[in-house]
Amino acid sequence: MQRDFINIDYQIQFDTPFHLGTGFRRGLLDRSVCRDTDDYLYVPGSTLKGVLREKCEQLAHLFDLRAVSPHNDQAAMMAYFSDDTDIVDRIFGSRYKPGELYFDNATLTAEDQELFNSRGISKRYIHLQTETRIQTSISRVLGTVREQALFQSEFGIKTLCFKGEIYGHLEGFHIDENLCSYSLLLLVAGICANDQIGANKSTGMGRYSCEILELKINDASIAIASLLENLSDLVLYQTAQEDAK
Repeated sequence: MQRDFINIDYQIQFDTPFHLGTGFRRGLLDRSVCRDTDDYLYVPGSTLKGVLREKCEQLAHLFDLRAVSPHNDQAAMMAYFSDDTDIVDRIFGSRYKPGELYFDNATLTAEDQELFNSRGISKRYIHLQTETRIQTSISRVLGTVREQALFQSEFGIKTLCFKGEIYGHLEGFHIDENLCSYSLLLLVAGICANDQIGANKSTGMGRYSCEILELKINDASIAIASLLENLSDLVLYQTAQEDAK
């Protein structure tokens, strides 16, 4: 097993409006979205980490790899006292063994921030980065609108572009001497495959496209396309783990 320091710079651009909520009201709004100290929208790193973990679990099952739910307390405890850690836990950690990767918040690009400035007036049109929608709550039992369940939600507008960074140490078995670890291969595949984040996903909200701008392993740049060509090698992970015992 090898321990690498990785650094991933990425960019995401929303194709539909999105709601990354704070859980708090904002004036007359019942559901507000996350803003930074400069009042610009951002994508919380913790939210991105959660959706990427779910996508990596799906990909792991696709390649017949074991991936235990992070909410399975018994399985997480058993993994802590053994060396049989599944590949997803190696990337994201578990409740008993935290991961060593850090997911920074993705911030609005400088180019998009400039869109909300006016000549000589900074952030004059910053209110245009969001839109308000009236929503209702549906009863899952009756399939009808709940009584007195009308509320206002805030959404970030589509086409907004954010940049973020994932960095830290990642343990894993290397595919061979010249390639990255299985863990990193699964993480990169998850980043490229995921295309939705935030609330109201069932109604098409929060769809985005993602581009990895740069990937470094121990300060050496790696080409994303050539890396993903080895995606089928993930089926060999269990064998590599058993050989290492």
